[in-house]
Amino acid sequence: FESLYTRITEHKVLRDKNKKLKIGYISPDFYVHSVSYFIESILKNHDHSQFHVVCYSNVVMPDQKTERLKSYSDEWIEIYDSATEDVVKMIQDHQIDILVELAGHTANNRLDVVACKPAPVQISWIGYPNTTGLTTVDYRFTDAVVDPPETNQKYTEELIRLPKVFLNYTPASNVGDTVPLPVLYNKFITFGSFNNLAKINSKVCETWAKILKRVPKSRLVVKCKPFVSEKVRMKFYAIFEKFGVESSRIDLMGLIPMHDHHMQSYGLMDMSLDTFPYAGTTTTTESLWMGVPVIVLKTNYPSDKTGWGYCHAVNVGVSLLTAIGYEELVSKSIDEFVDKAVCLANDIPRLESYRKNLRTRMASSYLCNGAEFTKNVEGVYRELFGRWCDKSK
Repeated sequence: FESLYTRITEHKVLRDKNKKLKIGYISPDFYVHSVSYFIESILKNHDHSQFHVVCYSNVVMPDQKTERLKSYSDEWIEIYDSATEDVVKMIQDHQIDILVELAGHTANNRLDVVACKPAPVQISWIGYPNTTGLTTVDYRFTDAVVDPPETNQKYTEELIRLPKVFLNYTPASNVGDTVPLPVLYNKFITFGSFNNLAKINSKVCETWAKILKRVPKSRLVVKCKPFVSEKVRMKFYAIFEKFGVESSRIDLMGLIPMHDHHMQSYGLMDMSLDTFPYAGTTTTTESLWMGVPVIVLKTNYPSDKTGWGYCHAVNVGVSLLTAIGYEELVSKSIDEFVDKAVCLANDIPRLESYRKNLRTRMASSYLCNGAEFTKNVEGVYRELFGRWCDKSK
């Protein structure tokens, strides 16, 4: 892929470590999309006396959130349908010091632009849980929990471990209050997951089935787009029946278009069960914000037999829970994952405590402290630009 594009080797930006830096963000996801909940606080909290912020928007269908994100930037450039060479020239003409791509190998990315190296320092962040595979991307932002120093995952980028956690979450303002535990009026525990169906593999289903079988009368609610199809629903039910759980104990929901209604749907569950080896990210933060604890899995312990190793995608939930001080929800093996879920299901006072306190604890944590988080990121930007200045002498 990279060989299809001509790499720029000379950059005409001013080599001054102390100057006002020009930061470019390039993304197709500047709208109500998962990425937007993790980039908003950074755009909102940038110090514009020290950083000039340019957003290169490859959004197909802008919405109200697009307009809000646009208001945070110094310049907003629409690049959807723009040719590679035209976008590259724009970035060069703007003399961008650091270009941050936010999509990786996801839909409507502009890795074609990034492959040309239009900025002297290029960073991959937020939108994709793996390497870009491009030598033109210098760095990848992560943290020491999700990508510990002993990671065996391969990256073409140098990993830059941000302080504490690599994400910062900005919840939507119209999601409403948390609601009482459903077990209090249902008289049975409801487990749930709103993760993408592609993440719910056979091993995940088997694990969830073990939990359901150990918690009498419990139910499982799963929501994702493909469940509008009866064929998909029947196939999903069949998987659980194979593992000894009747389909009558499972509630399947399709897409809920309105975000506030989607968020209120977390009130249907008493606790969330994460997926693996591709863990939830946005769904985990949403669940926690709505007062619903999430049981997650951490890999590469001596007892782990999965062979996943230290994998970024599976450890994101671990990083998020660590950032808000709820490490007790982290499991070190699949057996422990099951045990933790069962134990919590039998501790209603603890579930009530999570429901009452999770949002407050999360809101006051570094995970939701946009000002402090952005200040730290800006410090990293300046350090990385300084490295380039030193190399260029």
